[in-house]
Amino acid sequence: MVNNAYTPPGVADKNFFSYNQPAINSNGRVAFRARAKAPGGSGGSGGEPHRGVWTVDLCSSPALRTVLDTSMAVPDPNNTGAIFNETPSIPRIDMSSPLVATRGNSPPVWSYIDPDTGLETRAGTTGIFTWTDGPLSTGANTLGHVQEFSHFQVPVPAPAGTKFDVFPGSPSATNGKYIAFKGNYTVEENGVPAGKTGVYFRDISIPYSPVIAIADTTTLIPGQAVTFGSTAPPSAADGRIVFTGLDIEEAPTMGGIYVAPLADRPALVAISLIGAPVPDGSGAPIASAFFTRFGEGLAFDGRYVAFWAAWGADTRDVVLTCPTDGNKDRIAYCLDVYAPNGTTTVQVPVNQGIFLHDTANGKTLMVARSGNGEGFQDFLYWVYSGRPPGVGHTDDDSDGEPPRWRSSAFAAVDGSRGVLFKGSRSPIPGVTVPSSGIYGTGFVNGALTDVVPAMEEGDLVGTLDASAPQGSTVLSVGIEREGVRNGWVTLTVSAINPAGESWAGVYATYVRALNNLPQTR
Repeated sequence: MVNNAYTPPGVADKNFFSYNQPAINSNGRVAFRARAKAPGGSGGSGGEPHRGVWTVDLCSSPALRTVLDTSMAVPDPNNTGAIFNETPSIPRIDMSSPLVATRGNSPPVWSYIDPDTGLETRAGTTGIFTWTDGPLSTGANTLGHVQEFSHFQVPVPAPAGTKFDVFPGSPSATNGKYIAFKGNYTVEENGVPAGKTGVYFRDISIPYSPVIAIADTTTLIPGQAVTFGSTAPPSAADGRIVFTGLDIEEAPTMGGIYVAPLADRPALVAISLIGAPVPDGSGAPIASAFFTRFGEGLAFDGRYVAFWAAWGADTRDVVLTCPTDGNKDRIAYCLDVYAPNGTTTVQVPVNQGIFLHDTANGKTLMVARSGNGEGFQDFLYWVYSGRPPGVGHTDDDSDGEPPRWRSSAFAAVDGSRGVLFKGSRSPIPGVTVPSSGIYGTGFVNGALTDVVPAMEEGDLVGTLDASAPQGSTVLSVGIEREGVRNGWVTLTVSAINPAGESWAGVYATYVRALNNLPQTR
């Protein structure tokens, strides 16, 4: 769909060079985030890489179309003429329509007279933006405290006029008209500011429709007398939403993964819970194994949910090294925090896996696991991201939080095809094996097929992309939770050849249904 030979529409002096994991809908429309720079330079004119979100329609036209980029003015509300300066999250696309939802950052978009002080004030530096085939629109913004935009405010029980501070992670889109997202906000408790969070949605087809709460930190965890302490960016499909909600994010003792209809504070149905038995590949419980952690990135196709989870207390050490490529301020901050070597050691669960849950029958199956001679060592991948103190926006400011190491797991699900996930293979003494890749399993008549590699580090890139430098092999490969839909699969791949020439791009294919299952395209 796109590689390092392409230039963004309307930007002739810069080539794409960096891509995040793409998303695809059931009709083969892809949305992806990328960066472009002048050949041999860091960014061309102005020195900054060009950043944005683009789409490609595989069934209509291979031409790139711009959703949002750093040359574009923020859509209304915007009375300051603010231009986007960052696209801080991976875009997502509705499974059943062309609706794309993504985040954008900018200087303040709204200038107004504060009714309390009588002074001119500017606000609105981040929001959720939506696109189908026409102009970009604002789906939510941090302007809920401004009277004209009260439909963007945090719903009750937050005090009237409470604005969202930020929308962490990636917003989800569904049914051609809904956006679902995580929102953080601040309220005063006993005169002290207190941070709150929740999962929300909004019907963007109705002008001035309000934000509606699914669950937040005032919501009791089902079956418990404790409220949620943390929530995660949700996934939505076919009028329903799934999300991870826990009592304590760092060391949960209750909570889990929940599914609910898109409604005002609906009843939450548990998919899996902290302390619940861990199932094997047939769904039978593993002896003395109980869930202790769940991932945030849930893949959801309206029926099936794919997720990462861990169990047991055993851990192993992983050494993390400060990045050498990327934002120079963030690299310097990392080297200072982790002086003198720029390294730190973290503990990851020995027992972890990828799971598949069927919301129709309530059954959960293990797709793949680490340890126990299963061939995989890890499903977690680490990145150092955030905004260094005193520094403006970066190319990945992670919602304005200070820099830190963050881990993620990656899986995607298609109920008529199966599950794809990213995994790291277990080392075998004396044998060279790929350190990581994308692996898949079919899902036929309620049972999982064997796990097979789809693409691994070291694979030749020539058959994937004939324009890659000769002899290029896969250096890394990525997939996101919406990377598999109705037989369509899309990945991002980076490569290198023996001469040290690098290459990267976004690629897609179509996979036939197994057992001649019904399919639509």
